Amino acid sequence: MASTKQPDQIYIGEQITHPEFGDGLIIDADGDKITVEFDRVGRKRILYSFLKWRAAHKPANDNHAVATLPAMHPDPFSPEAAGGLLEHIADWIADTAIVPVKELSLASAIALLAGVFGKYALGPTNSGVNVYMTTLLATAGGKGHPPKAIRSLSDKCGAMGAVTNGDPTSYAAIERILRKNSSTVITMDEFGITLQDVNAKHKNSVAAGIRKFLLAVYDQANSKFDGRVYASSETKKDDGPIVGPALTVLGMTTATTLYAGLSSDSVSDGFLNRFVFITAGRPEGEITPPKLGKDIKPPAVLVHALQNAITGFPKPSGGSKIQIPFQDGEDGEAYRRWGEIFIWQHHASWDETARNINGRAAENSLRLATIRAISRAPSDPVVTVEDVEWGWAIVHRSIHIINEGADRHMSASPAEALRKAILEVLRTDGPTPFSTLLRKKGVSGADLREVEGALGWLLQSGEITDLKFKPKPGPGSKFRCN
Repeated sequence: MASTKQPDQIYIGEQITHPEFGDGLIIDADGDKITVEFDRVGRKRILYSFLKWRAAHKPANDNHAVATLPAMHPDPFSPEAAGGLLEHIADWIADTAIVPVKELSLASAIALLAGVFGKYALGPTNSGVNVYMTTLLATAGGKGHPPKAIRSLSDKCGAMGAVTNGDPTSYAAIERILRKNSSTVITMDEFGITLQDVNAKHKNSVAAGIRKFLLAVYDQANSKFDGRVYASSETKKDDGPIVGPALTVLGMTTATTLYAGLSSDSVSDGFLNRFVFITAGRPEGEITPPKLGKDIKPPAVLVHALQNAITGFPKPSGGSKIQIPFQDGEDGEAYRRWGEIFIWQHHASWDETARNINGRAAENSLRLATIRAISRAPSDPVVTVEDVEWGWAIVHRSIHIINEGADRHMSASPAEALRKAILEVLRTDGPTPFSTLLRKKGVSGADLREVEGALGWLLQSGEITDLKFKPKPGPGSKFRCN
């Protein structure tokens, strides 16, 4: 479908649909050519005229104007865009990886600085600099190296305990980690499995405990956290509060596993909007076998740079943390841009699901912006408008990932789950015969009457078309998405 827009009306971060490549997000524009990050096929440079424009969610109230999207960085995942220590750490992680993934390398660098400086720093609004991040990777996507790398670098710099690369097994285990070091990074391999365990029919109590802890401790970096309280003092030996806990999560999972764990509860109670989700692309360049005997130790120059950043960072007095300001305070461009994100987040046009997913857009953007400010100038950090636009670009893409997952995969009933499975097949495979559809994942487990009922519902709602125009869906039909 040709676009009715003109090139000067295209803006970074807008969501689009391409007739061949599917749904995607605009990340750059140059005249009549735009660069789009597509969900299925990755990054493509295409002509704007071959696009169909869409909104992430229909407005909750048609009387409200659509929310204006604040300006953001066009390519936040390049190490050069992050700059400073983040760039150097991310480059080193990628250079020493068997499978280099720039998005995971950058996420790991962000996590490291959050773990190191979480005990000293707060953002301009007094929120912590700890972040919850999960990178969506393919299987065998190179997820093992980055957590080990940042653990090695933090230990070399004397920041012992800033990174814990064991996989915590319970609420009590994470609390124990924080009691040893109030600012630390924990690794959650297969984060999507934890979500699935929480949302299963017979809920996994351990996974539910981890989820409860992450909900509770996220915004306690400027407070005291008592942890779990027991009836007997013998049950918990250390009953004192944890002062200013700043827990950072570095999670990894596959997109399929994450989406299988989505639930309305995780959206509505704010668990998912605490997380920043990052889609990892394929490694750039030609894939070659790893070199034997490759030195993966942190280079001395990087160790010294991080050590100097730690020693040069303004030290708080009396046990408090340093509040890193906006450049020029409330009169500055950084504060104004952050305010635009805050207004976008609370815009009246969002439906309930979108409001819940967007719920911490401004806060998460500012946490990332503050980390970038520390990375650039650790001895005198201030949050600039460039920092805010960089953090916001990462957060906005995360919101897009969860919006897509909720739209396509999150279901309130088995019938809705089957309809979404059918739609996903048609989006991915294109026009599909009835006999082929019956064999597809998510559809093959349903009985014939359920499939026919789901197809009938989708036909009546106008979401699909039977290209064979059969009187009712069944053998001989062929379906496509509208």
